[in-house]
Amino acid sequence: MIKSIRITAVLICFLALCLSAAAKPAAAKNVAAAGPHNYQSIAKGKLREVFTQFLCRRLGKERADVVVSRFKVSNNRPVASGKISIQLFQKNSTKLEGYVKLVAVVSVDGVVRNKVKLSGWVDVFESVVCAARNLKRKEILNADDVYLARRNISHGSAGYLTDIGKVPGLMAKHSIKADKSIKARMLEKSPVVNKGDLVTILAESSGLRITVPGKVLMKGFAGELVKVQNLMSKRKIYAKIVNPSTVTVDF
Repeated sequence: MIKSIRITAVLICFLALCLSAAAKPAAAKNVAAAGPHNYQSIAKGKLREVFTQFLCRRLGKERADVVVSRFKVSNNRPVASGKISIQLFQKNSTKLEGYVKLVAVVSVDGVVRNKVKLSGWVDVFESVVCAARNLKRKEILNADDVYLARRNISHGSAGYLTDIGKVPGLMAKHSIKADKSIKARMLEKSPVVNKGDLVTILAESSGLRITVPGKVLMKGFAGELVKVQNLMSKRKIYAKIVNPSTVTVDF
C-alpha cells in the first residue's frame, strides 16, 4: 500500500515537470508574437517644435521672431516601433505667414508610415524703421525722424525698412503718421537739383579750369547726369551733378 502511494507521488511530480517545461516555450512564443505589434505615438509638442523649426529655417528668422498659435494636428496615428524621422512639406505655395498648412511625412527606420497634417497661425516679428513724428510729403528725413521698433510684419505687404542708416537724406513721397512702420515704397531719393535751378557748369582739364553759368532743365540726384543749359552760349548739354550749385562736364 505504501509502495503504491510512493509510485503515485513520483508520477505526479514527473507530470508536473513535463507540463511546466511545455508551458515555457509556449509563453516565450506568445511574447515573441506580441513584439512586432508594439507601437509608438508622436507627441503634439514634438510636431509643434518641428513645425516652428521649419518656419524659422524657411523665413531666415530667429526662434524669438516666429510665434505659432492655434496649432492643430490631424491624422496623427501611432506608428510601429523604431527610429522616427519627420520631413515637412509646404501644402501650397502661399507665404509662410498668417494661416499656414504643412504636411509631416513620418518615417520609421527609413520606411514611410504616415502623413500628418499640421496647421497654425504664424506671426513674424522684426525690428523695422518707424516714423518718430508726423512726416510731411516731400520732407527730407534725418536721423532724428526715425527709430527702430519690433513689429508684427505678417499682416501687411513686404518691403518694411530694417536698415535705419539708409533713411537719412531720403524724401517722403507722401505724408507719414508718427509711429507708423515705414516701407521702402514710402520714400524716395531726394533730388539735389530741380528744374529751373541755377548752377555753375565746371570744366577742368590739365590744369585748365573753366566755369560758366547754367540752368538746370530737369530734376536730378547726386552723381547722376542732368540736362542743363549754358546761359552764355544757350547750348543744352548733359552734366554730372556734384552738389546743389555745381555740375561738371568733360573737357
